[in-house]
Amino acid sequence: MLHFKPNLFVPGAAKSGTTTLHNLLNQHPEICMSKVKEPGYWKNENFQEFKTLEKQNYLDLFDKSNCKIYGESSTAYMYHQSFIKNINSNYEVSPKFIFVLRNPIDRYVSHYWWMKGLGLEKNEFNKAIKLDVEKKIEPYSYYPKYYFQFGLYSKWLKEFYNSFGASNIKIITFENLINNQLETINSCFEFLGLNKLESISTHISNETSLLKNPKLYHFINKSNIGKYSYTKIAKYFLPKKIIIKIKKRIKINLENWQKKKINYPKLSKENRSYLNSLYSNDISELRKLTNLSYKEWEDFNSEE
Repeated sequence: MLHFKPNLFVPGAAKSGTTTLHNLLNQHPEICMSKVKEPGYWKNENFQEFKTLEKQNYLDLFDKSNCKIYGESSTAYMYHQSFIKNINSNYEVSPKFIFVLRNPIDRYVSHYWWMKGLGLEKNEFNKAIKLDVEKKIEPYSYYPKYYFQFGLYSKWLKEFYNSFGASNIKIITFENLINNQLETINSCFEFLGLNKLESISTHISNETSLLKNPKLYHFINKSNIGKYSYTKIAKYFLPKKIIIKIKKRIKINLENWQKKKINYPKLSKENRSYLNSLYSNDISELRKLTNLSYKEWEDFNSEE
């Protein structure tokens, strides 16, 4: 069985509105986005070893409608070299890529408080910054803490431009996606060669929240994705199809886990200025690479 090959990917950036974009794209009658966001299928280091079952499960994420565009959104694709390698090895014609980027300072803050809400970040903000900046990014299989590295947009996008060319890449910003949804999503439809829509159902997803019973949540989640060795015993007693069904049911329950919305504190001027200094050079490189101004990112306007 051959791999199902979407002709659209939304690879990132993390905590920048990719869920909102995914759902808005799916409103177009000629676009079928995957039923599950973040499948991460194309970044797998063992991609060439996938069997029929893995391939079929991925195919099942997509409606069998007669769509012109089949797409999926996995933010990990932006940061894993294995994704570009697997796409280059399996596509004769390049797919399209839409990136949604957010002011890297705000993205940093959102990422930090997201991890706090998940119960996975114990350090206070200032200490987290000190520990994070020098951290070397490595491939990850669970929630990542690379707050600083994920905001170095030009670093990651250069690989995509070099591999797939500017004509296959569309950049939008989180700020425009939230404040000018119809205009922004229509620019994406135009990029994909589709007709614009006269109206859409406005959509905002993934507001920061606090998990209830985070230790239990992560124990169940890690068990479900095979992070603990004891879970591997099941394969000796249960058929693989049954295991997959159980995992899907657990995933649905985790998605509906009890949460409460939180409002995190405003970033101090000192920390904002410090993060500005960390990202300034990358923003300059990003402007050169994409030929866009990013004027909506007021922190960096003085650099133009």
